[in-house]
Amino acid sequence: MIDLFGIASSVLGDVNPMREITLRKSLGVAQTSDFLVSPQFEDLTVLADIQATSTGELQLTENMEQQAEMRAVYLSGAAHALNRPLQIGGDLLVFEGSDWLITNVLEQWGEKDWCKVLVTRQIPSQQTLD
Repeated sequence: MIDLFGIASSVLGDVNPMREITLRKSLGVAQTSDFLVSPQFEDLTVLADIQATSTGELQLTENMEQQAEMRAVYLSGAAHALNRPLQIGGDLLVFEGSDWLITNVLEQWGEKDWCKVLVTRQIPSQQTLD
């Protein structure tokens, strides 16, 4: 099988080099004895090409009526946005000192190949809104 992600990233690496980032793959939630739930993650190091979002990608989120900082990210491997009916997703990426929630999967090419996802910067858990 041809590794298109590897070929493209080697050609584009001079302009926008691949970066190692952390994929926090959601494993669901765990419930404590006092019935609190906390998300569970498996941290993986992946290669990523992080880009600004295009007009077309922003149109996909037009209905959300939110102000947010977003990026389009090409990843080696697979990642998932939250999908409640299938009970999967809620994956996060960690880069630029922040957690970025995968809000939309724009392209998916198998579990081991590559994907393109739309991510939204999250408010750090230690930060509070006034």
